[in-house]
Amino acid sequence: MLTFLCQTCSIARYFLSLFVLLTAVVISLQSSLLQAGVIDSKNLITQRQLYQQAQQAVQSNDKVLLESTLSQLEGYPLSAYIEAQQLKLMLGDADIPLSRIQTYLQKYPTLPASEALQQNYLNTLANQEDWATFQKAFEAYPVRGSHYNCLMLHAILQEHRSKPLPVDIEHQVMTNTTEIWQQGQPQPKSCDPVFAYWQKKGGLSSKVAEIRFWNAIEARNFGLARYAQKSITDKSALRDADLFWLVRKNPAKNLTAKLLNKENPHHEQIIEYALKRLTSSDLHAAITRWLQLREQLDLNPVQQASLNRYLSIKLATRFDPQALSLIAALDPGYQDNEVTEWRIRLALSEFNWQETAVFISKLEPHAQNSSRWQYWLAVANEHLLGKRQHQHFEKIAQDRSYYGFLASEQLKQSFKLNNEPSQLPAALKAELLSHPTVQRIQELVFHGEYYYARQEWNDLFPTLPEIKQHALAHLARDWNWHSQAIMAAAALQKWNDLTLRFPVQYHHLYQQFSHLSKIPLTWALSITRQESAFNHEARSGVGAMGLMQLMPKTARQTAKKQQEPLDSDDQLLEPETNIALGTAYLGQMLERFNGSRIYATAAYNAGPSRVDRWIKARGHLPLDIWIELIPFNETRRYVQRVLEYGVVYDLLAKRPARLLQDNEVDLLTLSLLYAEKTGSSNSQAF
Repeated sequence: MLTFLCQTCSIARYFLSLFVLLTAVVISLQSSLLQAGVIDSKNLITQRQLYQQAQQAVQSNDKVLLESTLSQLEGYPLSAYIEAQQLKLMLGDADIPLSRIQTYLQKYPTLPASEALQQNYLNTLANQEDWATFQKAFEAYPVRGSHYNCLMLHAILQEHRSKPLPVDIEHQVMTNTTEIWQQGQPQPKSCDPVFAYWQKKGGLSSKVAEIRFWNAIEARNFGLARYAQKSITDKSALRDADLFWLVRKNPAKNLTAKLLNKENPHHEQIIEYALKRLTSSDLHAAITRWLQLREQLDLNPVQQASLNRYLSIKLATRFDPQALSLIAALDPGYQDNEVTEWRIRLALSEFNWQETAVFISKLEPHAQNSSRWQYWLAVANEHLLGKRQHQHFEKIAQDRSYYGFLASEQLKQSFKLNNEPSQLPAALKAELLSHPTVQRIQELVFHGEYYYARQEWNDLFPTLPEIKQHALAHLARDWNWHSQAIMAAAALQKWNDLTLRFPVQYHHLYQQFSHLSKIPLTWALSITRQESAFNHEARSGVGAMGLMQLMPKTARQTAKKQQEPLDSDDQLLEPETNIALGTAYLGQMLERFNGSRIYATAAYNAGPSRVDRWIKARGHLPLDIWIELIPFNETRRYVQRVLEYGVVYDLLAKRPARLLQDNEVDLLTLSLLYAEKTGSSNSQAF
């Protein structure tokens, strides 16, 4: 039976070799035709198929098939990536020469795959304890990170293990090890042998331990800080460390001027940490203590400004009854623009139009002239002067923004789209497509290898003149790589190139599932545009996944309600699954908040429980003020952008566009003012 299987393998290998040979003939013929300008796309299709075949060979560890396929990929933009994977597979072979890896790295020094290959190669050499080769390899192509730096230092020590280190090398080893050890984060185990040598040679001084202690405190790594403190012997440094723990234990009692010295930078670190800790339990006590310390110690102006801002915004976002008076003490000269903006919001919450206008006048000119604060100045003036501010609103309405659209809607006039389609020469794209890096990016995007595509893009993009950067962004759009096109448009400040900034991808899926979930199509598109910029592989720092950035727990709950299978979290990276569950969840939020897209949008970003609390606390306010008073900057921007993007998407699709529905317009500040003047039932808000 075994003999038969081997014969079968030989026959299969024969036909596979024959296939590869025939493919080579085809590619050779196509190459000639390509040079003659006859066929381009067919050759590319064949190369892409061969590339995918090579990837399958890598996954199955079939080195023979990989070698055969790679030989047919010469000239294909991604052949170097396959060669890197081939070399990675060969790393387990004891006889792979250093020169083979070095030749590749010298040929492709900036290719993202090169660093990954070098990392694998260095790890292999370390596992084999081939320290001589490790040194040569690392010196030829250094790799970042403590792990590899420690391995290199260990390699140096191993080279000289039977003899003393030369003075210059000893100094290098000790200096580099000190830099690694005193970081505020735990270091990899590969550093342990080097740390042991360094400590034996007297590298661990009290001063070095003190530096690590405060670095660890800054990183909030308190266990590491206590470990570092064990090596501090200097009495003054120990007093500072002990003071930190004392103040941390009870900041209300122990954060006093008599224990602090303004000349000691560590005491500034203690003050900042302790005040923020105290803020969580007693904000007023933290402010009282800070105002005392600020007066008594005359601290660093930068630190003063930072703490003034931190405490002021805590007051404002908690809507503390004494917020305005305490903020006046913290920032009497209106030095901080963000704090002044929160003063305006607090005045709005109290319908104090005089203070609203005064606070707006205290903003820096660029902020004061923004459509946001010009809108609220017009609203304030309409209350204060008792006359319509049509001319003021006309000016705001020229802006394509949430506030510009808000002004347009109240004036009952059409929105200004301000679209400026690019006028790029057609030859510019063709020129870029001949660039080897662009060719690699295009193929990486085609094969869905976005990690390497982004690395290649980030290396190339800054080196291009602006007009080529703009053209490259449009190429990304052509490839349906919309997230990159959107980021490029932002980097170039091409705000009016709406073709780049507002793509539609997976339209049929959004249409299908928004209809099933009984939500507006435009709303689902706008949420996706804000959440992921149509990057179906997006993952946030908190774990949200896919196009509509669903949290796995939320997705599972939604799938259960919809009686839809969700076998693994990775399914959320599939567009169909993500859109189906994302639109279903939006539908649930819309129902929960009685048909209010605004509350539902805020809930999609910040969570429904928070929005419930915000409605309970400030739901009596006019709708535009309620949105302005959302305490999270991110959520406020999110709601406003989703509303704004909805108008843009409708206008681009030539659909009737509305920022707000009629019932929502009725709840705006000025609508309620007019209702009050005419004796309407809406007057209770005032």
